[in-house]
Order: sequence, then C-alpha cells, then structure tokens
Amino acid sequence: MRTGTISERWTRRLAMCDPTAAHAVLAHRKKVEAFFIDPLTDMPVLRTTGDNGEPAWRFYAPLSLPADGAELASIVLHHTVWVTTSDGHVHPAPCTPAEHLWWGDGYGDRPSEAATVINALLDDLGATPDLRRHREAPKGLTALLNEEHRHGAELTRAALLHARMTPPTR
Repeated sequence: MRTGTISERWTRRLAMCDPTAAHAVLAHRKKVEAFFIDPLTDMPVLRTTGDNGEPAWRFYAPLSLPADGAELASIVLHHTVWVTTSDGHVHPAPCTPAEHLWWGDGYGDRPSEAATVINALLDDLGATPDLRRHREAPKGLTALLNEEHRHGAELTRAALLHARMTPPTR
C-alpha cells in the first residue's frame, strides 16, 4: 500500500463495517486491523499487517463490476489488474475466486487470463468473464499482456482495442 497508487485510490472509497462471515473466511488466521466493504460492489476487504509490518489489504476480486452505463477507460497493472471506468471509478478486475490476474513473460496462463477478462470488459463492463476459455483470448491482447510492464503501468482503452485487433508480430 503506497500513497499515489491505484490501490490507494480504490481504498479511499472503502467503508468501515462490522465483520461478516465473508470477512472471517478472508482473514484466514491473519491478524485483522479493520474491516471494510466496497460500497459499489459489496466486496469484503480487510486491512492487515503485511510481512514487512506495513499495512496490507486482503480482498477477493469481484466476479463482475457494476456497469451503470460506464465503460472500461483503462487498466492499470499494479500487483493485479485494476480497471478504471469512464465514470471515474477504480476496481480490481473481476476474476474467479481461485485466480489472480497477472501479466508478463514467464507467468504461464496469466497473460491469457487477464486478456480474457479485459476482452470481455471492453465489450461490457458488467460482464462476468469465463476464464475456462482463456486460450481463446485475442492473440494481440495476450501478446500485450505477455510483455514486461512496470508496476503501475496504465494501458488506455485505445491501446487495448488496438492490441485486440492487431495480431502479434512474433
């Protein structure tokens, strides 16, 4: 958790709450400092202490995002894939409970899984991506996400649409 990061921007909208059963499952033997909920997705969130003693956030990514007429504006690659929307919101990208979206060469299926999610969100922000079919993701998007990007790199909607329509050169 660092000031000025996309995740810090997201945590500003979280609301403190009493713990629920979902929080208990999420805590899984971690020492919890505070319980939160994302008011836009009802997603449970915990603030804990990380391995280095600094505050850390634990959450499960949503299965889908609230669309409300908005569209994907960009993605930000910062420890996971984050979505910014045309109405100014930030969300962790949706994915299944057993997955963690990633990018970069050498991470197995991760780039195609992230490409599958992004591809679905480009068409419908409220889509529930099906990661079982990740090998069918557009090759250009998969190639873009297979590249090494610095943490915090932002890829605009235009760049994502271009990659989706452009076959990889290698």
